[in-house]
Amino acid sequence: MDAEDNITRRRALVAGGATVAFGGGVAYLATRSGSSGREYVPSSFATNDSTTGYGVELAGRPVAGDSDAQVDIYYWTDYLCPFCKRFETETLPKIGANYIDDGTVRLVSLLYPNIGEYSMPAAVWSRCVWQQVADDDPSVFWNWHGAAFEAQSESGDDWANEETFDRITRQTDGVSVDAVRDCRETRSDAMRETVSVDVDTARSSDIQGTPGFVLYNRKSDTAGKMVGAHPYETFSKAIDRVRDA
Repeated sequence: MDAEDNITRRRALVAGGATVAFGGGVAYLATRSGSSGREYVPSSFATNDSTTGYGVELAGRPVAGDSDAQVDIYYWTDYLCPFCKRFETETLPKIGANYIDDGTVRLVSLLYPNIGEYSMPAAVWSRCVWQQVADDDPSVFWNWHGAAFEAQSESGDDWANEETFDRITRQTDGVSVDAVRDCRETRSDAMRETVSVDVDTARSSDIQGTPGFVLYNRKSDTAGKMVGAHPYETFSKAIDRVRDA
């Protein structure tokens, strides 16, 4: 099945009612109550260069969890998004402990730069870090990923710049700053293209912002959509519903 067929199929899923929105729609929260100081680092990783039954390309994307997990969560994020930070610090650790680490869910980290001027450069940093560490120690990426969200300011997106992301990369053990810099200098266009593919996939599922999620049962070919910083309890019910569909 080629990319065009996958996009057509995803639209058919949405139009046909196989994709449903959980939790009453968008759940954007007005303010953030503060970081828990926790970051999720998966206990297992699933490296894969295929395209999923839903049409998500896995090559070059961080994938956490068991490769045979029944449910996929496709998670679109932006490092400048405050609601993504809320999800990362308050909800993702619980999903990880209760669903990803036990083999029920496979999490695919995707990018949707849409918040500010530095959203796309931050996305390129992310893809270059992943490329550099994926084969040897994927957990290093998740340490970098968590540190990037922890660096986020409450005052807007002016915190996000070359200096900040260079510092985050230097302070993350296991990342070669020189290798990441070389990737950004020589492969920036290729990295941006992979990000554009992520965005196109999100939009084909009518996801227009971050954080955005599609929950996909790989066995029954059933999907559900969520947008916003929902609490863990809402995610848990949605995962269970898709798993049992």
